[in-house]
Amino acid sequence: MQPKSYEIPKWLNLHPYQRQAITTWEENNYKGLFEMATGTGKTLTALSAANRLFNEKKRLAIIIVCPLIDLVDQWAKNAVEFGLQPIRIYQNRSQWFDLTSSEITQYNIGNQDVLCFITTMQTLKMSKDVQLQLKRLSTESLIIVDEAHNIGTSRSINSLPNHFKYRLALSATPRRWNDDEGTEAIFSYFGGEPIFKYELSDAIQAGYLTPYYYHPHIVVLTENEREEYMVLSRKIAKLFAAQGDDHKNEYLEQLLIKRARLVNSAQNKEELLEKLLKEQKDAGELRHTIVYCGDQKKEGERQVDRLIQMMGKRLGIYSSSYTSQEDNKQRRELLNQFDNGDIETLVAIRCLDEGVDIPNTRTAYILASSSNPKEFIQRRGRVLRKAKGKEFAILHDFIVISQEISDTNQLSDTDFNIERGLLEKELKRVQEFASLAINGPKASQSLLKLKNLYSLQHL
Repeated sequence: MQPKSYEIPKWLNLHPYQRQAITTWEENNYKGLFEMATGTGKTLTALSAANRLFNEKKRLAIIIVCPLIDLVDQWAKNAVEFGLQPIRIYQNRSQWFDLTSSEITQYNIGNQDVLCFITTMQTLKMSKDVQLQLKRLSTESLIIVDEAHNIGTSRSINSLPNHFKYRLALSATPRRWNDDEGTEAIFSYFGGEPIFKYELSDAIQAGYLTPYYYHPHIVVLTENEREEYMVLSRKIAKLFAAQGDDHKNEYLEQLLIKRARLVNSAQNKEELLEKLLKEQKDAGELRHTIVYCGDQKKEGERQVDRLIQMMGKRLGIYSSSYTSQEDNKQRRELLNQFDNGDIETLVAIRCLDEGVDIPNTRTAYILASSSNPKEFIQRRGRVLRKAKGKEFAILHDFIVISQEISDTNQLSDTDFNIERGLLEKELKRVQEFASLAINGPKASQSLLKLKNLYSLQHL
């Protein structure tokens, strides 16, 4: 049975910016989007905002939508702290359907004053049963969407309950990359542009997030990798020239993905990572380290598996993968072992990109990153959460160039432009990371020669 009310826990002392966000939402008729930096407490802000609405209306049904099952469990844990008894709607229908139906009936006839359901976006889109249950709720209901930048497709937007009057979206990066239409769809559903913003720089300066050091490392492709990269790039350039960037065909998409995977899996990245990890271990600072790698394979072997093997056999590091191949229970256990230090290093592909709370993380290595700002901004945010005894965090970023700097003057004009294009994408990430780092000017200065060689001083 759901509780008849819920309250903000006594231990929770909201920060001024969180209270301001809630007041802004209230003044906007309980509708809007919060653009808040990763690690600034979006979940607690949202649950407190819903409490404000509950106190105003005296009755409330709350539906929370997350991109991942891990986040459903995390939200549920937080909701319990507020006195709620959330029902998790995902996976096996038999585990939630009857309970959900009964709870809605009890709520609708007035036997209880608050409901809380938490589900994944995938379940919401695919399950007709969920849609039918939501239609039984009145317009005086609230939907909260976490990591709202994920819902820009028409199918996702159309699956959201259109009759709910009260709406709240949360995201550190609400604007979808190269998708203005999807961004507009999100903003339209939640009532327009973000009504409240709290940026990473504000959070670090105010002491709500951990300051960090940023170390970019230059990695050169091997000769074979460079040849393959140039062949792919020339094919891509010809296709773009023939049809423009507005009408990408399937073959072009395949080439772009193949080239990105080549860069992400550059052989010299793994050798440099081994060197840096050994130095970190020798200094006694290895625990609570995350390595972000790509999803590509070489000769049928995943990069994540190669890295785990390297760490164990050659460095004696206790590490584990954290990917979609581990089930929900395994991932929870891995996070617990990582948190208490039994696992020294987690090697992740994408499962740690969004929302998962791992505040003890001290060091991160970014071996693979797309040019989508959402991805690398979310990854940085994972490392900056506050934790006891954590004075600063460290980010190592691997910057790929196709050949040694000394050989640049031997490039043809075509190859020079290809190389410049590769470097420009990498340096945009460097600029973002260095801009807020403790050692930002020094980190930027370390790449000044590269910028000058390729006329990229603006980055």
